[in-house]
Amino acid sequence: MASIFARSARSFLTPLMNYSNKRVPFKSVRYTSSNQQPTMLMDLPRVVYPNIFFTIKNFFSRMIITGYFDQTFAIKSFSEGARQALTVVSQLIANDQFDDLQGFVTREAINEVRKNFHKLSSEQKQKIPVEESEIVFSYPYLIGIIMDDKTNTRMVEITMIFHVLRDRELYRQEILNAPGGVASNWTSAMKKMRDNIVVCNYKFLRDMSKNATDDSWIISGLNHWLPSEYEDQQKQS
Repeated sequence: MASIFARSARSFLTPLMNYSNKRVPFKSVRYTSSNQQPTMLMDLPRVVYPNIFFTIKNFFSRMIITGYFDQTFAIKSFSEGARQALTVVSQLIANDQFDDLQGFVTREAINEVRKNFHKLSSEQKQKIPVEESEIVFSYPYLIGIIMDDKTNTRMVEITMIFHVLRDRELYRQEILNAPGGVASNWTSAMKKMRDNIVVCNYKFLRDMSKNATDDSWIISGLNHWLPSEYEDQQKQS
């Protein structure tokens, strides 16, 4: 299995560090009409918030992983690596560098993302790349363990939720410094923020079988979507 970041105690392997250090430049794009299909990179469930039932389930899944599969596994280190993976992979997608995703994302996911990315408008494509400073919330939504006794394989899949907000400092300054009352400034800023909030759902997969030769994680599914588009779509349906 190709690598994004090796064991959870490590944040990145060398290839991903190289991309992170040199920063992938984002191509200039122009805005188009808002009359378009909703932003979707893969046909995955849209997950926004943590689920209390899954949070409890995740606790026991982590105990199984550290007790039987990998004693070095730590969800905090994994989450930090996942944030870095989001920034690198999203910028490669935004720059149409799909060949460079090999080793970070499964081939099946790359093919689907490539097809759907090319259907997006210029405005939608501009919202795909993510800087780590723009991530305002990240959370391990679900830790799944897939066991096959026939082949004696043990696969672990972790679904991460990321909330991304561009230029959040500008909104804070607008609320504090714009003329008028705090309440009215807050309302105005919230309306502007609505169209700049992006939710990212990423699935990370790793083979934790006893005889596994690769201990790294790979992205098996990913999606960037806009709650504002989804809300408008629901109103129209």
